[in-house]
Amino acid sequence: MLPEASSLWLLRLLRDVQLAQFYRPILEELNVTRPEHFDFVRPEDLDNLGMGRPAQRRLTEALKRYRSGVKSKNWVYKIPVAVKSLRVGPEGPMGTELGDFLREVSVMMKLEHPHVLRLHGLVLGQPLQMVMELAPLGSLHARLTAPAPTPPLPVALLCLFLRQLAGAMAYLGSCGLVHRDLATRNLLLASPRKIKVADFGLVRPLGGARGRYVMGGPRPIPYAWCAPESLRQGAFSAASDVWMFGVTLWEMFSGGEEPWAGVPPYLILQRLEKDRARLPKPALCSRALYSLALRCWAPHPADRPTFSNLEGLLQEAWLSEGRCVREVTEPGALRMEPGDPITIIEGSPDTTTWKGQNGRTLKVGNFPASAVTLADLGGSPVTHPAHRGSPARGEKYRGGTDGDREKAMLQDLPPARNQRRKVPLQRMKGISKSLESVLSLGPRPSGGGSSPPELRRGCTRAWPQGLADLPLRPPDLPPRPPIICSSSQPIQPHRVRPKREPLHNHCTGAPGSSKVTIPPGGPLSDSEWQRKIVEVELSVHGVTYQECQAALRTTGGDVASAIRNLKVDQLFHLSNRSRADCRRILEHHHWDLSAASRYVLARS
Repeated sequence: MLPEASSLWLLRLLRDVQLAQFYRPILEELNVTRPEHFDFVRPEDLDNLGMGRPAQRRLTEALKRYRSGVKSKNWVYKIPVAVKSLRVGPEGPMGTELGDFLREVSVMMKLEHPHVLRLHGLVLGQPLQMVMELAPLGSLHARLTAPAPTPPLPVALLCLFLRQLAGAMAYLGSCGLVHRDLATRNLLLASPRKIKVADFGLVRPLGGARGRYVMGGPRPIPYAWCAPESLRQGAFSAASDVWMFGVTLWEMFSGGEEPWAGVPPYLILQRLEKDRARLPKPALCSRALYSLALRCWAPHPADRPTFSNLEGLLQEAWLSEGRCVREVTEPGALRMEPGDPITIIEGSPDTTTWKGQNGRTLKVGNFPASAVTLADLGGSPVTHPAHRGSPARGEKYRGGTDGDREKAMLQDLPPARNQRRKVPLQRMKGISKSLESVLSLGPRPSGGGSSPPELRRGCTRAWPQGLADLPLRPPDLPPRPPIICSSSQPIQPHRVRPKREPLHNHCTGAPGSSKVTIPPGGPLSDSEWQRKIVEVELSVHGVTYQECQAALRTTGGDVASAIRNLKVDQLFHLSNRSRADCRRILEHHHWDLSAASRYVLARS
């Protein structure tokens, strides 16, 4: 039967998008004879005709072009696409592989998000093929591990990718789906500044009252990216995807390194649960972002932030952008010229040396803080990095299923004049130190770099005061003694020499005996100075070698005072209270940092 002259427009429209087989059903069953009739056609009507959702999207786009007067000629052939085929054996497709392939198709055809890979259609032939959106720049992992002369990705761009990823995962969660295979290898670069989540072969719907999916049998899973409950019980949820988000963050800032490289898969769960080990902070990662990753790696799923909360937390931890105002050529410093864009990775108002990346050369290193002004301050003198998007006064983001929670203040202690919430550094998020047996954790595991234990609650902290005069250095480099100028004099705080506290029974290996500066309190041998540093390091769990050095120099070599000052710092960085309040709390608990920290956490 020849088409009616009044409906030739419909036939041409459908032919342009390879849907000519629906000409008669649309014309006769839906009574569409003019373009405006499509305004009354519902997706369910097209479903009844056997037209899938990807085909419906093509029809909708063709209608838009037709109504705007733009003529298209076989537009479907002009779109670059990627094709994924079902692997077929000698006897045809296997049942499990066919089921996984069709499940992936059914998931992708329902997804529509700017940072989720789009499915265009399905080719019903031999073999079955998925026609998907093409990401021409390949996977993010391939880009991160590309050899020279390919330049590294700017750290500010990696932060942008993290925000895009958090938004895409929040969308998947709203659709009731768990990805189960989140990693940089499954993030595709659609453009130089845009990533898309791909590979939905392991995606499953979340069912039941607990909102999780439990594997029914042994199936391959990415061990190094999985949360403890996934390795132990085969249980996956939105919280396990958050754990994988933290590992993906670690991948990005470590240059695409493999997590837990060299650790057998069957030992990863033991490292996570028994040893409480965590991946160490990458050199390019700021303390704020690493603190965020630690919150994603909370042992209990309910203590991890949701993806909706992560979007806000990433905004808080956003790196500041500055601009160089004078040439920097000092030995060991990051080379920069006036006008160079600088991304500030670490900085503090009480430090004169910051760490950042030169946007022109993409080199990372330390530089004098006075050489940079922040871009968002209009060139005014800079005193500290300003992090945008911080929570309102008296609030902070916390991981949990019920979103943001208000802070609770201690009622039995009056607020001091210099409460930390009024200090500019309130908005700088950083890694939370592990405290002395706060969660009854065992000794720190040895080997594999630093593995800080995870706190049950999300904590924020600023830079340690003890590091105020130390240059910023990546944690994977061996410690070195700081240089003390002869003109500088240590600040002697008001103190009463207390009775020395007993050492804890856990042991932390001290760095090798390197040359150190003799403290100004009197001439000491290198061996005795090293002994004092180790004694402080053993008495305050979680402090670094450099922090112990700085604390001893500040107190003139007095070990007991250095221990107490570091404990005040630990409690200060755990809460939003002033140092004076932290000292009063510690004195009330007889300088037991474990008891004092539990007291503060219970009221946070």
